[in-house]
Amino acid sequence: MKRLLLMMIILFNLNVSAQKIKHFDSFIKLSDMSTRYVAVLEDNTIWWYSPDQNWKKSNIDGLPDGFNIKHFSAYSKPDGTSRYVTVLSDNSIWWYAPETLKWTKSSVEGLPSGYSVKFFKAFIKEEGTRYVVVLEDNSIFWYAPDQIWKKSTMDGLPN
Repeated sequence: MKRLLLMMIILFNLNVSAQKIKHFDSFIKLSDMSTRYVAVLEDNTIWWYSPDQNWKKSNIDGLPDGFNIKHFSAYSKPDGTSRYVTVLSDNSIWWYAPETLKWTKSSVEGLPSGYSVKFFKAFIKEEGTRYVVVLEDNSIFWYAPDQIWKKSTMDGLPN
């Protein structure tokens, strides 16, 4: 009985102290086809993992004080460099290249006033990076750097 009680106390303490993952993404580094995992914990710290290595904490320099990550996406560019993109709770969009060690705010020009992001995804195309958002009103917009956000058609989707 004492052992059971001790085990329960130990497990409770481990569970209480362990951070939960609130966002997770994985991708293949296109330069060598190796796997990467990226996790955002409840405290908004960002961690990445490569097989045969320990998890490593990513930099958050450049993000505003008190930020809260609402959506997160990670991908590899063709040269193998990683990119992270996040939507914060204020619906601002930020991107990060680990080699620069600084987060940069992305443009939201072209998105409607008062927009709220429901879903978000970042990915790479032959022509470069793309972001896609679904807003709370179910409209869909896409973005390419050095351009403004453009609304996608809803033709063919049921009302």
